[in-house]
Amino acid sequence: MTDYWVLIFFNLLFTSAPPVIYGVLEKDVSAETLMQLPELYQSGQKSEAYLPLTFWITLLDAFYQSLVCFFVPYFTYQGSDIDIFTFGNPLNTAALFIILLHLVIESKSLTWIHLLVIVGSILSYFFFALAFGAMCVTCNPPSNPYWIMQEHMLDPVFYLVCILTICVALLPRFTYRVLQGSLFPSPILRAKHFDRLTPEERTEALKKWRRTGKMKEVTSKYADQSAAISGRRPTSDPPVTFSMKSATSCAVEQGNISICETAVDRGYTETEASEMTGLSKH
Repeated sequence: MTDYWVLIFFNLLFTSAPPVIYGVLEKDVSAETLMQLPELYQSGQKSEAYLPLTFWITLLDAFYQSLVCFFVPYFTYQGSDIDIFTFGNPLNTAALFIILLHLVIESKSLTWIHLLVIVGSILSYFFFALAFGAMCVTCNPPSNPYWIMQEHMLDPVFYLVCILTICVALLPRFTYRVLQGSLFPSPILRAKHFDRLTPEERTEALKKWRRTGKMKEVTSKYADQSAAISGRRPTSDPPVTFSMKSATSCAVEQGNISICETAVDRGYTETEASEMTGLSKH
């Protein structure tokens, strides 16, 4: 359904530059944000972007896109008298747009270079298809791509098939990215928001980020120690519920006496109690 010259240039010319530009220019957050939040590098150290689940989801998504790319034009032209290359032309066109728009959905830092390369790929495809269709009269007899793109660009069904195929193919990927950014954003996605803030808002947001990180660290630390101490207490000891406040409540209390007493009652050292006191003041 695809002429071999179109197939060769599809990978060699039309879709080769955008992935290269994406790989070279893509960045999650700015260098300034990374310098101030070095903990963001943990996602790379832990290979969070290259999990087996991510691989299989990507593979299934690609398989789904290929099915949509074939069967939407197939059912549209089923029962008609079009030839094989006329059927393949909307399939190739939709596949090109799906590849390019998929990159746009995945990109976190679109620049004018990205847009220039994407527009160049689209224009080069249509230029080649129009020129090839005008000159190739008997390239692959009995079917040939002569004047196919010219006729399709005057046919509303061609545009409808391409738009429908593109939307249906990219809908799961687009929905997943929207839900991920809205409901369960990763630390990198949350940090990317800092790049859009003014310097004053950025400074305040970084302070809140660090306070939240310290609070979680202290909460986890003292919760683990509390569990360890509770596990070593004899069963005959009186209940200690009244003196064991949560680490979170202790950290946000403003009274130093209650914080120190709670820390001592739970068997913490004086240094640890002072840490809790210092956090409450901040």
